[in-house]
Amino acid sequence: MSNVLQTRKKITAFTLVELLIAMTILAVVSVAAISILGATTYGASNDQLRREMIVSAEVIKQRINSVVHAAEELIVPNSGQPTSTDYMIVWAKDTNDDEAKDNSEMLLIERDTSTNELLAYQDTSAAGTFSDAATFRTTAKASYPSTRWATGFSAFFCTGSFGAGQYPLLTYKFTVTRGKSNETHTGSASLRQ
Repeated sequence: MSNVLQTRKKITAFTLVELLIAMTILAVVSVAAISILGATTYGASNDQLRREMIVSAEVIKQRINSVVHAAEELIVPNSGQPTSTDYMIVWAKDTNDDEAKDNSEMLLIERDTSTNELLAYQDTSAAGTFSDAATFRTTAKASYPSTRWATGFSAFFCTGSFGAGQYPLLTYKFTVTRGKSNETHTGSASLRQ
C-alpha cells in the first residue's frame, strides 16, 4: 500500500470558490478600466466641442469688428436707442458718395431666434432711401438675400457708447451653443473714420 501512495501524483486545481473570487476581481477591474476610458473619451470630446465654440466665436467677432470698423454709421444701436437685442443695423458704406443713406448701403445683422443662426441681410441693388430702422429691418428680412454668419448662436446683445465728439463704440455679447454646452463671449469695435 505504501507503493500505491508513492506513485500517486499530486494534482493542483482551482476550487469553485477560488474560481468565483477570481472572476469577481476580474469583473471589478474591468468595470474600473471601462469607467476610466469612458471619462477620458468624454473629456476629449468636451475639449473638442469647446475648441469648436471658441473658433466659431472668434470668427464671429472678426466679422462684426470688420463691419463696424468700415461702417459709416451705427443705425441701431444709436444715441436714441443705445441697446438692442438680437440685431444691429449699420450704414455699411456710402457707395455713391452722396452722403445720403440708401437702402442698398445698409446692412442688417440679426439672430434668427427660431433657428439660432446669425444672418446678415444686404441687397446692394435695393432701391430707395433709408427711412427708419424698423421699416428697413422689416423689408430686409422679407426680401433681401441673407448670408449665414454662424449657427448655434443662442443670444446676441449690443450696446453703443456715443460720447460727444467721439466715434461710437459698439460693445456686443453673444452666446454660442453646441449641444448642451454653451459659452458667452464679448467684444467691442469702434467706427474708424
